[in-house]
Amino acid sequence: MRRTFQSTLFGAAILALAGCAKPLEVGSVTEITPTTGSKVVDVYQPRRASGQQGVPEFAGDQLLEVRAYAIEDGKGEVEIADATCTVTAADFSASTTTPAKVRIPLYRAQSSVLSVSCEKAGFKKRSITVEAADVVRQGRYASGSSAGVIGLVAAVAVDGMSDNTKNEWRYPLARVVLDR
Repeated sequence: MRRTFQSTLFGAAILALAGCAKPLEVGSVTEITPTTGSKVVDVYQPRRASGQQGVPEFAGDQLLEVRAYAIEDGKGEVEIADATCTVTAADFSASTTTPAKVRIPLYRAQSSVLSVSCEKAGFKKRSITVEAADVVRQGRYASGSSAGVIGLVAAVAVDGMSDNTKNEWRYPLARVVLDR
């Protein structure tokens, strides 16, 4: 969890330092293709409907942003359009072109790790992984840490007494930096 939280903060800091460039606009939403026979975003719906035990509880969906960047001399990282990307998980996949939003299922702590692979002519293919994070817990720790050590200790204590099984989980921005 700590690594994901730090990665999210690092990504946010990089975006903030990238300048005032307006992000490219996303024109449409890409839907996933389940490999489970499901006709909806809840890829485990057929298993749940058949009474199968141990199937993750569906917690809604999220529009995952997929963006590609290139390092430009003197400008740093610059967002680029029209990179072809594939988002894959244990039971679904989606193909899209950046900048993109992909509708993906959420299963709280049982959400799949996503593999995002992008390529564009003139650049090397690059893949990253994206993990869902407990945003309620992250917010609790962030609030506590802003109040110093005592605040962080209090946040950890509150977290320990909380029922975190129904917390909201989200994926961070899928940010792929392509090299030439």
